[in-house]
Amino acid sequence: MDHIFAKIAEETSKFNLGDEEIWRELYEPFYGEQPRDVAVIRDQRYGSAQRNLLDVFVPVNNRQHGKPVLLFVHGGGFFSGDKRWSEKCWANVGNFFAQQNMVVVVANHQLVTYDRSGGDAPVNFDVQYPAGANDMQLVREWIYDNIAAAKFGRGSVDKVVLFGHSSGGAHIAMNLYGSPNKVFPPVAGVMYLSVPFWYDRTRPIRQKILQAYYGSDSEEVWGPQSALGLFQRLPDDSPWL
Repeated sequence: MDHIFAKIAEETSKFNLGDEEIWRELYEPFYGEQPRDVAVIRDQRYGSAQRNLLDVFVPVNNRQHGKPVLLFVHGGGFFSGDKRWSEKCWANVGNFFAQQNMVVVVANHQLVTYDRSGGDAPVNFDVQYPAGANDMQLVREWIYDNIAAAKFGRGSVDKVVLFGHSSGGAHIAMNLYGSPNKVFPPVAGVMYLSVPFWYDRTRPIRQKILQAYYGSDSEEVWGPQSALGLFQRLPDDSPWL
């Protein structure tokens, strides 16, 4: 791990277009092979957008009904990442929790896309707030409608934990807190890993993302719609509190 620690010290918190692949390749050797006791059901469609696809990781040797369910949503700065970033990443998350006798759903979501041929302006203006939050609602509804089936591991709709990484976690938070009094489908718990509840707009790449996703990099515009802004406006009787 020494070379990874050295890279972290060198780069600090910089994250620009193309950097995501540098980091993935550094960590790739640490991911395990696909275990034989986990079955993967790939590319289940949960919505109409091109990226509305998910994979389900099922413990093969456990036929018990009502298993806990984990939904994992990848990050990537709102502009990168994939549920199958490689054959091992993010399958490592699905495999690990499936081996703890959980049913795991690893989902894609819509991204702000860039012209990587040389320009740096967003090229997909269809993916704007609240597209990611809406994707999370559709994923949760897919789980509610399907996860109890034998094909998908007989998961429990009442034991669904949401696990969001970075921008994926921001989409989860904006989905939950954007509906202050609506808890459907049910949620048993939420885990946030390195999630941007607020945005440092001094970073050029973040300014461009804010402009693309929220329509403006002005805090007056995106602030109330961010995960923190939505959370702060939850009424005192909101079930999310």
